[in-house]
Formats: sequence, structure tokens, C-alpha cells
Amino acid sequence: MLTPRKILIVEDRADVRDLLGEALTLLGWETILAESDREALDKLECETPDVILMNMRTPVMNGIKLAASLKEHPAYKNIPILAASGHSRGLTRERCLALGFDDFIAKPLVLPELEMRLTNILSVERRKTIQATDPVNLETNPREPSSRGASRWRVA
Repeated sequence: MLTPRKILIVEDRADVRDLLGEALTLLGWETILAESDREALDKLECETPDVILMNMRTPVMNGIKLAASLKEHPAYKNIPILAASGHSRGLTRERCLALGFDDFIAKPLVLPELEMRLTNILSVERRKTIQATDPVNLETNPREPSSRGASRWRVA
């Protein structure tokens, strides 16, 4: 049996946070809910999610500052963060990527698009992990094209 994927939802509006929590739970996610950046940091001390869905407008510190502090922290820097904003003045996916987020989604959220973006983020992270640990990527001579594939297993 597969373990459920964990998502930390950082959203200041209780109605949106609860609705997202219920919808993602129905899709097989284990949800961790946080109302503010401070609460998100407290929750991260207890649990490590697979991904963070972060509203860009959070109380105390905005999403950009929170994401920057998470990406600098050794324990949290590899957790992918999906930025969400209904007030996307000047915020584009490219700008969010440049700011350290792993993706951006505009509000109002559409559940199939949200699910696709979360799946894509986790797929990218999984590929990074596989590439970092896959012995095929640790070639001894990168100039030698025959070191991969079928030609590698030729019998004389």
C-alpha cells in the first residue's frame, strides 16, 4: 500500500483552507493546514510534507519571504513550494520560479489544474532524486558514447 502524499496548505482564509483540505484529502493527500506563516513553521517542526501549497498573502510575512526562508533552511530547502495568488499583479510563473518557488497557480483554484501542478512538481522532484542516485548517471568516461544502452552489454 502506498503512503499518502503530504501537503502543507498555508492559507489565511479559513473557508478556502478547509475546502482545499477536504478536496485534496478526497484525492488521496494527507493534509496539514496552517493559517499563517508562523503556524506553517510550527507545523514543519512536527511534520515534513512532500509539497507546500502557499498563499502569497499570509499574515506577518508574505509568501515570498516565507518561501525564501524555507529555501535557505537545510531541513526544508528541498520541499517543493507551489505559490498561489488571486492578486497576481506582476506575479507570473517565471517570476515565482526566479523567486525560488517551484511553480505558480492563479486563484481561483481549479481542482484539476491544482492536481496536475502538484503531480508535476512531485514528478520533477522524483526525477531529480533518481538522477542524483542512479548509477547510470555516474559514468566514468562521459565522452564515451558506448557506455550506455545496449552497446554496453555487447558480448565478444
